[in-house]
Formats: sequence, structure tokens, C-alpha cells
Amino acid sequence: MAKREFYVVAADALPEVFKKVVEAKEQIDSGAAKNISAAIKMCDLSRSAFYKYKDSVFKAKSNNSENIELQAILVDKAGVFSTLSNMLFKSGANIVTVNQAAPKNGLASVSLVIDIDSLKTPIDQLIKSVEKLDGIISIKSI
Repeated sequence: MAKREFYVVAADALPEVFKKVVEAKEQIDSGAAKNISAAIKMCDLSRSAFYKYKDSVFKAKSNNSENIELQAILVDKAGVFSTLSNMLFKSGANIVTVNQAAPKNGLASVSLVIDIDSLKTPIDQLIKSVEKLDGIISIKSI
């Protein structure tokens, strides 16, 4: 098999079909479309075009991702960190690093660096939502 070559091309220079293929893949990845049939309908794309290009067209990820650090105090009980990380995931945040100190007096200090490039809600609103979760004593951006 020949070595594959890749090019980075501005989106406005691409044929519309390539943009639709990327959009359909994003619909599937985000869960907005349950399957390929739903995704191609949402994007007004033919099934043959999707399958022809799905393994060849990708959206380039910027190296200029924006990260922020969150500091949280959690109750030391099973499921609290899982609930926190699940809410971050659902909001579009990507956890880059996690540092957790050993729990003391039933509380655990957790520091998270999150990539907020795909955040679906403003960070201050996300923090307010996280503060309401059971087992979250405090959380702030530092």
C-alpha cells in the first residue's frame, strides 16, 4: 500500500461534500445522530459520498487549544469524582490532567486542567452547575 499524503486546506476552499462528511461524523461523535443514516439526513449528504470520504476527510485540530485549571474540594465518597468528570464531558470539556491529594477529614482536593475549545456553555455557568452536584464542596477556576 502506498504511503498516504496529507494536506491542510482552508475550509472555504473545500468542496461542500467534504464539509458535509466532517459534519456528519461530528453529529455521530457528539451523539446528536444515533447512526450514519440519521447523520447523513441531518447533513443532506448521500450515503455513497459519506462512505467514499469518511476515512479520508478530517477536521484539523488547532494547536492553540485553550486550557483552564479548576480546583475542587470533593467529599471523599464513591462516585463524586465520576459525577464531576461526567458533567465536564457532557459540557464539551476535555480533561487534560488530574491531580488529587490524599483525602483528609473526609474531603479530597482535586486539580484539573481542562481543554475548553469545545465547551458548550460558558465556563462560569459550568462552574455554577458543578457546584450544585452532590458531593462538590467547592470548585473554582484558577
